[in-house]
Amino acid sequence: MGISERIPDLSDKELESLHANAVRLAASGSTQQRQQAEELLPLLGAALEERKATKSATLKTKRAAAKPKSKKTEPSA
Repeated sequence: MGISERIPDLSDKELESLHANAVRLAASGSTQQRQQAEELLPLLGAALEERKATKSATLKTKRAAAKPKSKKTEPSA
């Protein structure tokens, strides 16, 4: 199983670490490391964005559920 196939199973911290390493290797690794890093970077970037969007949507849902509903007061007669 290649690294690209393991991306969905990685924790957020592992994914961020792998992305940072790929960026570093794309800039200063050997020819083979640069090639592998350049193949992984788009996949890692997409996975990070997807997780960010999912977290954002989950947070919005939790905030909406936690908001107290405003009580309408009836006018006094």
